[in-house]
Amino acid sequence: MNSVPNILLVDDEERFINSLDSILQHYNYTCTKALTGTEALMLLQENDFDLALLDVSLPDISGCEIAEFIQKSVKNTTAVMLTGLGTVETAVKAMQNGAYDFLSKPINHELLIKTIDKALEHNELTRKLEISHNRFQTLAEASWEGIVIHDDGRFIEANRQFLNLFGYSTAELSRGLFFDKVVAPESLPQVLKRIKSRKIGSFEIMGQTKNGLKKPIEVKSQFIQYLERQVRVCAMRDISERVRAEEEKLLLQLKLAKAQKLRALGLMAGSVAHDLNNILTGVVSYPDLLLSQMTESDRYYPSIKKIQESGKRAAAVVSDLVSIARGRLPKTSVENINDIILSHLSSLEHSERQAGHPGIVIQTELQNDLFNSYCSPQHIHKILLNLIGNALDALQNDGVIKIFTKNCVLRNPIAAGQEIVLSAGEYIKLTVSDNGPGVDNKDKDHVFDPFYSTKTMGKSGTGLGLSIVWNTVQEHNGWVEMKDNKPGVRFVIYVPGTRDEVYSQQDVGTARSLQGNGESILLIDDEQEQNALISKLLTNLGYKVFFVKSGEDGLIFLQSQKVDLVILDMIMGDGLNGRQTYEQILKRYPGQKAIVISGYSKNEETEKIKKLGVDDFLEKPVTLPQLGSAIKQILSKS
Repeated sequence: MNSVPNILLVDDEERFINSLDSILQHYNYTCTKALTGTEALMLLQENDFDLALLDVSLPDISGCEIAEFIQKSVKNTTAVMLTGLGTVETAVKAMQNGAYDFLSKPINHELLIKTIDKALEHNELTRKLEISHNRFQTLAEASWEGIVIHDDGRFIEANRQFLNLFGYSTAELSRGLFFDKVVAPESLPQVLKRIKSRKIGSFEIMGQTKNGLKKPIEVKSQFIQYLERQVRVCAMRDISERVRAEEEKLLLQLKLAKAQKLRALGLMAGSVAHDLNNILTGVVSYPDLLLSQMTESDRYYPSIKKIQESGKRAAAVVSDLVSIARGRLPKTSVENINDIILSHLSSLEHSERQAGHPGIVIQTELQNDLFNSYCSPQHIHKILLNLIGNALDALQNDGVIKIFTKNCVLRNPIAAGQEIVLSAGEYIKLTVSDNGPGVDNKDKDHVFDPFYSTKTMGKSGTGLGLSIVWNTVQEHNGWVEMKDNKPGVRFVIYVPGTRDEVYSQQDVGTARSLQGNGESILLIDDEQEQNALISKLLTNLGYKVFFVKSGEDGLIFLQSQKVDLVILDMIMGDGLNGRQTYEQILKRYPGQKAIVISGYSKNEETEKIKKLGVDDFLEKPVTLPQLGSAIKQILSKS
């Protein structure tokens, strides 16, 4: 409102309008006069007035029509009617059409000024209300949230974001929208209960758009006064991204928990593997000494052989534990997986296992021109052992196990979720399937977890079998997945293929081929029992053997006597470890040939000693053929 109100005076009696003008000017009002309705309409369209004093009876246009025009088209102007005694009813009608008040002629000056002041105050309040309404509308439209006002579930007003959120138009809102149009059926009872109980605050629902798309919605509700009644205003936000982020966070937490579990497993494995493998060396290697002095027809030969095989299986469990915990990479060579499968199926270990299930048939379908692969034959053998063993246990008495191999060329990468699991390239696809009872849904997400087993406790299985399969395939840069076979289950494995040829290997496994020629060997191991055992084995093979119990003693020994080969343990007491000892040996005697034998060592230490150029790395417990073959090959090099 201006500092001096601007008033339009409309009356066809010139003496009256001039008198009225004089009175109002005395009170510092600015006035404009119009003697006809037509003139008044023109002035209202061209100028801004705070107040219009209108005579009801004009010669051309009724004052009521002018009041109606002001209400519809000139919202910042307030109308007050002036009427004679005979036109009071008409003035009341004009008020119904938007006039603020009416005054009867002749005009009382004091009442006139009071009425004008109240009318101007009303005009100011109306203007502020309009500004406030516009401000609220602007804020609502600028908000990220969808905002809606509803009365017991019927939508009254909504901003653009709300309509866009659920896919409705302003016209559809005007025709009538209710909560059941934007709330999914599973959340509707919750919403209706809150409305009935007049509960306010924040809550989450499943929303539903016009085209049926469901999305999680966060709602905040509060009561407000609207047109003299209490209604609710609700702010709604699509939280799909937040829910997705929370799900990803939960998945990461589960992965972290699994990683921590494996870390704890690794600490445990590290603390026991070295000592266990030292103990198992005696169980595996002493039988070699005994068997070398016996023939297969000897009465005790089979029993001693079984003791050795039991020791090897125990060592394999320790190796599996360390492999899972530390992710130890296997040695690889170019191999044909068909040959490994046939070798496994003809092995004594598989034959003994299948003998307990005479009614189960194993069928193979192996591609003739299968790609070769850089792999570890022992680890592929372990994969087959576990998958076929699980299938035999699942089938129990009868059924069919099928083993397939196939060349597979991936033109595009394969992803599991957001992660690329296989790059484009040539692969070998190995499938092992059965027609047994399959895997329960509750177990499907855990089959590759360490120590997770569905078998009877103490009867069979350590819970490591499929974990070993998973880790071995990962270490071969491949992928494994389990699928329903209906009936049964099938495991599909992809490992990278190669066109490289399979290496030919000499047979150096016979006792005669392992014999030495008096070459000198220094054993460095802090375990007296290990030194004594390996010394006996190598002495029987014709080598001249010396041994010491620490890296420091080994360095002192080499100062006085050179040897053809050094055999070191990786972990030795509180002094120098195997890698540190070999570093010092190379500084003093470059080119010294060496083999590392270890019950357990950290990957980083293993990699460091390999970079130093150690000739071979063997894992305890080591057998006589393994050790003899390694020594023979190293000493035969120029």
